[in-house]
Amino acid sequence: MKRLLTATALAATMATSAFAASEAEQAAITMYYPDANFSVLSDDQVAEMFAVANSGSSDTQKRQDIEAIAAMDNPSPASADVSEMDLTAYVPEWRLNEMTEAEKQEVIALVNQDDNPDNVRVQLLKNMESAAPNLTTGEMQAVKSVAPDADLTVLTTEQVNEIRAAIYGADEDAEMRNKIEDALS
Repeated sequence: MKRLLTATALAATMATSAFAASEAEQAAITMYYPDANFSVLSDDQVAEMFAVANSGSSDTQKRQDIEAIAAMDNPSPASADVSEMDLTAYVPEWRLNEMTEAEKQEVIALVNQDDNPDNVRVQLLKNMESAAPNLTTGEMQAVKSVAPDADLTVLTTEQVNEIRAAIYGADEDAEMRNKIEDALS
């Protein structure tokens, strides 16, 4: 009899935890975190998220706080550390070395969306066609030698091409600096 009561109590507890979030809680939470998976969230997480959703914080802050609560016990594969994955199966190593951390995170997100490496490679090629080419390390050093304050973090394809033309086409450092400054302005 004790086994039956224990099993019944355990089943009742497990059944209610999967549906612990009421419709009101789910609606409030999904307003700020549409990807919420209530089947993996604990009762405490749902309660915290609901409290944040009803707080006086800004919408942006609510979204960040709710996502942080969801990630506590359920880390997203898209937020995985780049070093944990071997991305060379999808992108050549030389291209990985050129990529920013954000670009690597996009690759990880694509890898996590599709298990088929061929599909991921096709999607990556489509994305890279529209991506601006990065300057090589040597090109960045050449720019920094004549224009140390140049911001090379976000460049358009046109700016990269103009900078390369300045590096490889200028006869003097002053001329190169002027062309680079013009390209970056």
